[in-house]
Amino acid sequence: MSPQDFKAGWSATEALLSPISRDRLSRFSISSRTTDFLAIAGLPKYGPGNLSFVEDSDDEVYGINNLIEQYDFFVEEAKYEKYIVIGSCRDGDAIAVDSSDQDTIWQLDHEDSFNATFFNSSIESLAHFLIVYQQFEASVIAENGIDRFNSGYFTDVQFEQLRNKMLEIDERTLTERGFWKDELEIILALRQKFLDHGPGIDPFAEY
Repeated sequence: MSPQDFKAGWSATEALLSPISRDRLSRFSISSRTTDFLAIAGLPKYGPGNLSFVEDSDDEVYGINNLIEQYDFFVEEAKYEKYIVIGSCRDGDAIAVDSSDQDTIWQLDHEDSFNATFFNSSIESLAHFLIVYQQFEASVIAENGIDRFNSGYFTDVQFEQLRNKMLEIDERTLTERGFWKDELEIILALRQKFLDHGPGIDPFAEY
C-alpha cells in the first residue's frame, strides 16, 4: 500500500493522519521507503485494535523517538538503539521500526525487558492492516448494528474476510506469534462471551 493509497483509504475523521516532517525523520537510520511513507501519509493518532501512534513532535512520549531516548538502558543501550518507536498497543507496549532489519515492525514488551514479538513486515503492511480492520469494523456496524458491534459480535463470514485479507497482505502476521494473531484470538473470545451471555455486558471487562 502506497502512502497515497493509505491517505485515500483512511476514513476515520476523528483520528486524522499525522505526517512526520522529513527533517525530524532524517535523524533516524530508516529506509527512504519508510521515510517517504511517514512523511507523505503518516499514521493516525488512534487506530483499530486499540492502537495509538506518534505525532510530528520531539515530545518524549507522543513524538517519534529512539527507544533508548524513552528509557534508560545503560550498558545495554546498543542492543536497543535500532528501535524507532512509532506507537503503542493497548497495554502500553511500544510499536517500533527495527532499523537493522529492513524496517520490520515489532511489539516491544515493556514488562519483559522489551522482548520483541512480530507486528508487521513493513510500514506499508501495517497501514494496510489498519485499513482492512477499519473496513471490518464498518461492515460489522452496517450489517449487525452499533449495539452488537460494541458488545463484540460479528459474523463468521466477516471474520474470515478479515483473516483472509490479512493473510494476503502479510502472511507472517498470522503464522507466528505476534500482535495481530493475538488480536484475532481476543476478538473471537469476546464474541464467545457475547454468545454465552448476550448483549448488555462489557466485552472488554477481562482485557
